[in-house]
Amino acid sequence: MPELPEVESIRRHLKPLIIGKTITSIRILEKKQFFGNPKSIIGQKITALERKGKVMSFKTENGLYMNFHLKLTGQILFSKNIDRAVFKNKVPFTQSSKMPGKTTRIIIGFRDGSVLFFNDLRKFGWIKVSSRPEVPDSLDILDKNFSLDYFKKAVLSSGRPVKILLLDQDKMAGIGNIYANDSLFIAGINPLRKSNSLTDHEINKLYLAIKKIILEGLKHKGSSGADEAFILPDASKGGQQNYFKVYQRENQPCLNCNSRITRIKHGGRSSFFCPKCQT
Repeated sequence: MPELPEVESIRRHLKPLIIGKTITSIRILEKKQFFGNPKSIIGQKITALERKGKVMSFKTENGLYMNFHLKLTGQILFSKNIDRAVFKNKVPFTQSSKMPGKTTRIIIGFRDGSVLFFNDLRKFGWIKVSSRPEVPDSLDILDKNFSLDYFKKAVLSSGRPVKILLLDQDKMAGIGNIYANDSLFIAGINPLRKSNSLTDHEINKLYLAIKKIILEGLKHKGSSGADEAFILPDASKGGQQNYFKVYQRENQPCLNCNSRITRIKHGGRSSFFCPKCQT
C-alpha cells in the first residue's frame, strides 16, 4: 500500500502539471470506486494539491475536493495527450505502456487535452468528491505539530504492540507497513513490544527513526517493492526499495549484525525484524 512518501511523491510530481487546469470530463469505468457527484467539479479549475497521511486531495475553485486513496494497488498516471497516452515504461499489472489499460478505473480529462488515469488492480482504492478533504483526524508525520510530546502520548496511551500502533491512522497519519518495519529496526525495538512498555529513551529513538525513514523515502521518491505496484505519474519507479533495512528482507543478513532477518505474520501483516538487534 502506498504510504506517506509514495503519496507525497505523487503529489509533488503532479503539482506543477495540473495546478490551474480545468476538469472537462470524468469517465467512471468502475462505479464502486467513485463517490460523490462528478458533475459538481466538471468545468472547475484545480487550485491546490494537498495531502494528509495517505490521502491526496485536489481542491477546486468552487471549494470542493476530489480525494484520492490508493489503498493497496492504486496508481495515478498523467499524460499530456488523452489520445496518445504512451509511457516509457510498462505499467504494472497491465503489461502495456499505453493507457487506458485493463486496470484503469477512472479517467479525468482536462481542457488542454491532458489526462489522469486512476488505475487499481484490486479495486480497493477510491476517489471521493466532497466539501472537505477525506483525511484522518490525527496529525500527519510531516506536520510541524507532530512533536516528540505528541508521539510519546500516543505511544504510552496504548497497550497494543508498537508495530500495530504505528499503523493506526487515527493516532498518526502516513506510516504503513514498509516504514513501520524499518523505523522499528533503526530504533532497535521489537515490533511485538507493547507500546506502553517503551522507555522515554526508546520512544525518542523511535520518533527520530520515523522522521529519518520518512524523509529517506521522500528522497528516493517512494518504494516500488516486490510487487512493483507503486509508480509515479510518469510510470517510473520509486527507489526506496534499494534501501530497505528489514522490510522484504526475510532470511537476508541483518545490516548491523549479520543475523538472519525474521518474518512473522502480525496483525494481518508481515513483520520483518532482526531478533538480535531488536529487543
